[in-house]
Amino acid sequence: MRKNCPYISNFALTFNGRIDGERRCVSLCCEGLPDIPAVELYGTGKETIDAFRQMRDSVILESASPSEERTFTSACFKCAHYISGDWKNSYLIGYVNLSMYPAPCQCRCSYCEVPKDHFDVLKDSGVAESYEKMFDALKYAIEIGLIAPKAWWQVSSGEIAIHPYRERIFEIVQNRTVMFYTNCFIFDSKIGANLTSNPASSINLSIDAGTKDTWHKVKGADNFGKIIENLAEYRNSSSRPGQITLKYIILPGINDNIKDYAAIIDLLIALGTNHLTLARDTRTKYGQSEEENERLVTAAGQLTAMLYQNKLTFNFDTFTFTPLEREKIVAATAKSFIFSRQT
Repeated sequence: MRKNCPYISNFALTFNGRIDGERRCVSLCCEGLPDIPAVELYGTGKETIDAFRQMRDSVILESASPSEERTFTSACFKCAHYISGDWKNSYLIGYVNLSMYPAPCQCRCSYCEVPKDHFDVLKDSGVAESYEKMFDALKYAIEIGLIAPKAWWQVSSGEIAIHPYRERIFEIVQNRTVMFYTNCFIFDSKIGANLTSNPASSINLSIDAGTKDTWHKVKGADNFGKIIENLAEYRNSSSRPGQITLKYIILPGINDNIKDYAAIIDLLIALGTNHLTLARDTRTKYGQSEEENERLVTAAGQLTAMLYQNKLTFNFDTFTFTPLEREKIVAATAKSFIFSRQT
């Protein structure tokens, strides 16, 4: 038994946050804790990947050590997902997360902590140079066979539909199992074509609302009707059910009401999606009071009970919800379901 987490075990490769300048932006995860295990982008792809592999090996060795001295895993020991278990470590990268910035996005989500200057990709030559270093690292990892053929890819670098490097990104993920994180402000025909030709691909929209008023509050844009139209276009482009995935970040006091819950259920049914991922605001993950956490758990329990009643499936975003919170929500779901049956 030793401590580990899914990202270490699955050998995740994450390009997270700003990649320009001398930043440690190549990591195993994007947990919101300081000093997570990470390396910087080096001059060549080989140098970056070699440093990343050495870092990950050091994390595994240190995780198995009984010593209390922590060089690589000091942040891991503060993480809710770093737990003891009978872990098996992959030696091929099983997950690639492209969440690099600067990257453009038209949306202004109320919970987004990305500073405005992070949206300007073409601000200076240093950004372009850093993107080239990142692409070189990916190219090298692919060439040496370090990325598993069935690895899951995530594209969540700003909004892919308006990304200046979208063609390069599409070229890399072509014919791979990829989830495109999109705000759906624009229907992207290339994403639609990818869904048509690759049944393993999907899109994800963090919809966070069931009504236009709540959408406006959360997203800072009054275009909910257009979002629904674009979702319908992606549905028509899909080659199988389930390629459109929706996430609902529960924001107590904003979108945790029966009206929004009922409307999102109607939308799921209309899209033929029949599944919802529940998440929470990561800004409060490590700083929430007990009372605030109970409200979050209760709100999640009410939503999952309604999904269950409508024969829809759901899952918890394991990155945002801690294992203990997931247990509490399951209990709250049962309580909410029993109450609704009695009334």
